[in-house]
Amino acid sequence: MGDTIRYFLFLNGRWRWRPTAAMRNKGFKLVTFGREATAADRARAIALNDEWDRVRRGQAEQASAEPTYPIGSYGDGYQRAMTLRQAERIAKGDVQSNEQTKRDDWPRAWRWLSIFADCDPRTIQPEHFLAIDPKTGKATGLVPEVEAKVSVTERHRVIKVHRALWKKMAAMNLCDRNADPSLVFANSAPPPRQDVWQHGEVMRLVQRAWRENRRGLAAAIAVAWDTMLSPIDVRKLTAGQRAYDKTGAIFFLDRAKTGRAAAGTLTRYSQAVLETYIATLGCELLDNTPLFRTPGSEPGPKGGRRWRPQPYSKDLLEKHFAEIRVLAFGPDERRQLADLRRSGHVEGDAGGASPADASSKMANTIAASNRLRKVYNPVNIVSVRRFDEARKVGRKQLRDEQNPPKSVTTSAGKVSQRGRGKS
Repeated sequence: MGDTIRYFLFLNGRWRWRPTAAMRNKGFKLVTFGREATAADRARAIALNDEWDRVRRGQAEQASAEPTYPIGSYGDGYQRAMTLRQAERIAKGDVQSNEQTKRDDWPRAWRWLSIFADCDPRTIQPEHFLAIDPKTGKATGLVPEVEAKVSVTERHRVIKVHRALWKKMAAMNLCDRNADPSLVFANSAPPPRQDVWQHGEVMRLVQRAWRENRRGLAAAIAVAWDTMLSPIDVRKLTAGQRAYDKTGAIFFLDRAKTGRAAAGTLTRYSQAVLETYIATLGCELLDNTPLFRTPGSEPGPKGGRRWRPQPYSKDLLEKHFAEIRVLAFGPDERRQLADLRRSGHVEGDAGGASPADASSKMANTIAASNRLRKVYNPVNIVSVRRFDEARKVGRKQLRDEQNPPKSVTTSAGKVSQRGRGKS
């Protein structure tokens, strides 16, 4: 076709400008447009091709760090807002970690909001977000598209970021603050997860993972249960973060999501599981070595491949946990590793833990009134230990009739758990 534009393709229901590997090495990135290729979209794709031609011919070293949007456009407002957010952090001395940067909602939401990038914000209408298809009678627009392709949670995040961006653009005189087209419909937050694990069920997961030669996973589950850390914080724990007091082992760390200082305490059982697992590794761990690793492969046939253990990634940790969950409870079980954190809080709350102790244990702002105390005493071990004791009390009140597993046995040693009330 004579009007074909290089690298401008219709993929997965959207028009996209997709650079090759050689182009990505020079700084070019995938650019996603809408379902219909507008004149502005085609012009943008042609401009990107022109920029690539300049780089290819040696007239420029690499692609621009950020795409260029028309002055006063929605995309221009987004870029200015992102720059101002970064400037604000720098002024405060707030240096974000790579994990915090990756978890920033704004770039994630921009993947969807970029359909408005070249538009004048004043021309965006409510029907662009939510309308009825006259042919099918079904809901159409950005809102149902995000819900259908990802989730209600993602839709809530995208509209929330749009509304925050609109206020910033209004302050830039790019639009009217009271004319946000998304305000004509509700952006209801999805109901929070309510799934809770019982102590005996978690011990069952630990035991099953150990028996399936997923010893790193077994130790990670035990540590996650006691410390009430999120999965991302657990899988990044290193040998150098572990310390001991008269009660037992403690992990000191800064949480990946919030950067808050946290102290993750272990019971004797989880400590024994962890130490037995480390003993099976057969090597001395450096202080910056991630603790929890995937299992190596079993010896294969002649010429077969053997996999070396590697630190758990997000995807592998979730995958292996799901596999053990199915083995332990069947395919209908849907509770997640992240639900351990909530489950621990339920135990502590049932045992009478105070909001301040819960805040210290979880390294968050559950106890908002304790903000100043946390500034001067970021990690209160005594408070964390009080919460641990409250969990034991609450566990007895919440426990079902099922007895927890009695032991975890390996060639390297035996870890025992005596009695139903011990932990």
